[in-house]
Amino acid sequence: PFICENCHRLSLATAQTSSDPNNAPDDRFAWADDAESVTWIPRIGVGQEYADVPEHIAAAASEAHTCQSIRAYRAAVMLARSVVEATAKAKGITDGTLHKKIEEMYRQNIISEHVKEQAHEVRYLGNDMAHGDFVEPIIAEDADEVLALMAAVLDAVFQSHARLKRVRDARIAKKNGQG
Repeated sequence: PFICENCHRLSLATAQTSSDPNNAPDDRFAWADDAESVTWIPRIGVGQEYADVPEHIAAAASEAHTCQSIRAYRAAVMLARSVVEATAKAKGITDGTLHKKIEEMYRQNIISEHVKEQAHEVRYLGNDMAHGDFVEPIIAEDADEVLALMAAVLDAVFQSHARLKRVRDARIAKKNGQG
């Protein structure tokens, strides 16, 4: 057992090793052949920051990454779907199914056709989880793809506009001798 550096409670680790860990020096990873082979229990999740995204949506998107990092793939996919829906709602699109919300974001020119298709792909897999269709397992690659598509939606709706504004404002400030 080890002590967690964050919560100071006991943690366990398992690893494959070719040597006797009982004869290893008292070093955290000395008994493992490589640190990548160590599995910690409980697993520590890792989120991701989403600058320029409304806080409540950014927090859910980060939580989706946290779920993915601890191999809770269904939860990651469900949250990604919810993030797409919350994005539509943040833009004032609150009526109808998620399909209709995505189509309305496209109709209002909030997202391009390409991003619309990405949002629908998140919706397709997320719908399986939302409706209890757990027959097919969700694998890491599926969750990775869904999170990447979710990130593309967030970038198109929130982040790219904020990034452009920062660059434009900096250029104008330089031109006016303010930067």
